[in-house]
Amino acid sequence: MTTPTNPSGQQTDLHKIFYQCRLGKDDLERMFTMACDGIHLPDVKISTVAGNTRFWKTTLQDLVAAVHSGAPEISETWTNLALEAGTPSQERGVKITIDKERTEVNVSGSDTTWAFGQIARIEKFLVSRGAVFSSPRYENTIMYISLFFFLGLGTFLLVHGVDGESAADCIERVKNSSRDAAIGNSLIVFTYAFGMLFPFYQIVKRKALRARLDVSANLRTGSWWSRLSPAEKIAAIGIPIAALATLAALVTAANDLRGK
Repeated sequence: MTTPTNPSGQQTDLHKIFYQCRLGKDDLERMFTMACDGIHLPDVKISTVAGNTRFWKTTLQDLVAAVHSGAPEISETWTNLALEAGTPSQERGVKITIDKERTEVNVSGSDTTWAFGQIARIEKFLVSRGAVFSSPRYENTIMYISLFFFLGLGTFLLVHGVDGESAADCIERVKNSSRDAAIGNSLIVFTYAFGMLFPFYQIVKRKALRARLDVSANLRTGSWWSRLSPAEKIAAIGIPIAALATLAALVTAANDLRGK
């Protein structure tokens, strides 16, 4: 027996990709229920791949139980999960695929209004769970460019004007060093500090906002700072303070040795 096809002869297909989604047990249940809304008597399959085995059930709760029974070595934080739901006539359908980095949503239907409305609802929900529309890998590129630029600029400011000086130039520079030391040292320390601490805070922030998938527990919500553990918050405050103090001491000593 063949599957009935869409009687209208046309279908709207929508596709979106989201990054950094943080989805816990209740979030997944709500999103899957929302995805099936408007699909009359949907044929639902929720699945995951554990090792070399694919498991699927009609509910998330049943799937978790099946995985724990068939693959007990799998932890609570899964690496992948997928939902497929649609009508037998293929008039309406939704597919959501979740992995460690991104969440992919596909909505199709002969009813264009329903299709656009459905994907908009899912998008709004995912954004409330931390979703962004661009890969964090682009932010990594910007972060490393910033790191090398400011460290290079700080090094240039620190050693600029040392080579090729005559004895008279050196003596004159030493005379002016006490007057210019505070401003020069502050500028160099700021440049080094920004070059080092900006990537540091980006790494801490990215860790708090990274994509998460937990099928058995709910995830902490709120700002990225509130998601850090007490130890991580102490490190995020203490490391920059120690780094600034060390940088100030090293730059001052280096300038004193060079007579700047």
